[in-house]
Amino acid sequence: MRAGRVRRGGVAALLLAAACGPRTAPVAPASAFVAASPGEFRSVAARTSPAATELLTIHWRFDDGQTPVSGRGAVRLAPPDSLRLDVGVPILGRATLVLAGDSVWAQPDRLVEQVMPNRALVWAMFGVVRPPDVVARVERSEAADHRLYRVTGGDGVVTTLELRGDTLLGATQARAERPIGRLDLTRDAAGMIVRAVTTDLEHSARFTVNVDHREVGGSFPNEIWRRP
Repeated sequence: MRAGRVRRGGVAALLLAAACGPRTAPVAPASAFVAASPGEFRSVAARTSPAATELLTIHWRFDDGQTPVSGRGAVRLAPPDSLRLDVGVPILGRATLVLAGDSVWAQPDRLVEQVMPNRALVWAMFGVVRPPDVVARVERSEAADHRLYRVTGGDGVVTTLELRGDTLLGATQARAERPIGRLDLTRDAAGMIVRAVTTDLEHSARFTVNVDHREVGGSFPNEIWRRP
């Protein structure tokens, strides 16, 4: 793991960049979108949830254009709605983020406040669509080989998600029609995510996660989802 200085709060900045960045989905004219119901979108989102437990071994890199840092970590996914991210962070040591249902906790604690507003995009890095707490508006656009959902949250942030069937390909986010980030997902021949790149356009920061190894099945002890 490379030592270095991370701007904007160390590991908080690193995870916030991951949460803020979506992918550049194909641009569709506004007229191509039609209204869709929140219920339809929630049904689509549910089909992207993990079908079985997964343990991912990862290596990551954060680059804000000044002092890039990198390290290793692990991600645990459990159906229907639990995710735990453990990473080694230069200077600060280890950090943990847990999303379980509607609850979220982190060590150091200050991560919660910064990650919570965008926790849906932390999930998206691993191919899972999670609706925002408040869905103000949903629109859909169909194309020959993909489908776009444009979702406006209660905070006014518009997230556009690109799917092929029930597979998430990537996303974009905008605030007041101004792009604020993107998420690019790379999948292997079997459709598994091998790389996720999130770009925070507001702060010129990029967070890259590469999946080195994946174990599917088995079980995790219940304690890992609880705050120590």
